Amino acid sequence: MQIRRTFLIWAALTLAAFLSCSGGARAAESATSGDARSVYCPTPPSAFTLYAFAPELLAAWNTPLRDYEKKFIPPQYHDLPILGGWYGQGFIPDREMLLASGIKKAFYLSMSMHDRLPIEQTLTSLGMQVSTAPGGSMKDMAACFLTMGRLYNREQRGQSLAAYADATLNRVAAAMKNLPPDRRTRVYVALEANGLASVCKDSVRSEVLEAAGADSVHMCPPGTENAQLKVTFEQVMAYNPDVVLVFHPNLMRRIRTDPQWSALPAVQAGRVYFIPRGPFSWIERPATYMRLMGVQWLANLLHPDLYAADIKAESRRFMKLFFNLDLSDAQINELFEPYGTF
Repeated sequence: MQIRRTFLIWAALTLAAFLSCSGGARAAESATSGDARSVYCPTPPSAFTLYAFAPELLAAWNTPLRDYEKKFIPPQYHDLPILGGWYGQGFIPDREMLLASGIKKAFYLSMSMHDRLPIEQTLTSLGMQVSTAPGGSMKDMAACFLTMGRLYNREQRGQSLAAYADATLNRVAAAMKNLPPDRRTRVYVALEANGLASVCKDSVRSEVLEAAGADSVHMCPPGTENAQLKVTFEQVMAYNPDVVLVFHPNLMRRIRTDPQWSALPAVQAGRVYFIPRGPFSWIERPATYMRLMGVQWLANLLHPDLYAADIKAESRRFMKLFFNLDLSDAQINELFEPYGTF
């Protein structure tokens, strides 16, 4: 108990010191926004969305940034307080740390998996004013950004991001509209470092695949579609996918020489690709607006005759709009390489 109390006191003092030390920068931001560093987000997709929408509003992260994420996020945001949140295997934030933060506003994306958690009830009990926006599906994104624009008095920013979301999804849908069923690509998404977990067909997690003219080969029992289920390598061989999408950089680096994976026909044919994740995954985990780039990348990768696009040029445009980043050619190329670790 004493250790826990000491830790909480230290965390509160650290947070207070951060807020004090960053006062100069915040004062400048407050001059234009009036609400800088004022909002806590209780889930990773929510924090990443608020960061893209208006980074000056974000008061804290709920998880530490990974090194590969920091490459695309300016240093002034690296050391924001980490207050925890609802994510992963039952993680919940510490109520005392949230109270010590003094933050009075919270924002989170309404998603089916999050809506079952006591997020709003808990934060309201701590005296926070809680706001939400739809965020579970790619189709929610335009409405999400428009809602955020109204919530935070940044309507023009909301309209710009919503327009990009609408235009992107309409363009991809039009390209795939007449794709014959026998031309849809059978994809195995290799999650985890060993690749032996995947995305279930007909789940919200396979949304990007379906929109890009692909189907997950991983069939799951009813009621488990949105889980991350383990797969045996014998199952992967039996699935015999056309394409393998790899989530973990370590697996991507060795998959072509791995005794098991290299026996897979898709790997032998060179149809194995790393899922870009700069600064966050382009497919999901977490499921964010990055799927707007992911669906374009995958549609172009699998069906270049139907969705012809200069993905590197589009990546540059996307990174400027969502993150105000002007990336060099080398940085753009690096988006598609298996860099970093978890």
